[in-house]
Amino acid sequence: MEHYLIPRKPALAFAGAVLALAFVNMTGIVTAERMAGAIPVFCPFEALTGIPCPGCGMTRAILNLVAGDIGGAAAYNPFCFFLVFTVAVSILPSRWLAKVPPAVRKFLPYYYISVLILVLAFWVFDRLLPALH
Repeated sequence: MEHYLIPRKPALAFAGAVLALAFVNMTGIVTAERMAGAIPVFCPFEALTGIPCPGCGMTRAILNLVAGDIGGAAAYNPFCFFLVFTVAVSILPSRWLAKVPPAVRKFLPYYYISVLILVLAFWVFDRLLPALH
């Protein structure tokens, strides 16, 4: 399968980090809420413009997913679910991807374009327009 939005190595690194965070959260060593406060959040786009970027809230959304708070994740950034799905597809073994029907392979670029359009529309209507008032 040729169409990856996320290259395999960074996707594996992201998936490994999320699994490690989930393990640490499940053991109770450090909770996801505490991790959210410890991870520095800096958005250069927001620092320059004062307007949150389309990816703002993604770290907190992923940490909420790790903690099992789906509603909180959606509130921070609803596109965390698309990111998790895209990462999951990107880390599948090659032999599994070879079994994907050609019709599905043809659909993937449209999936990526659709998600990009949704992200931009969400950003315009949820973050850009309210910030301009």
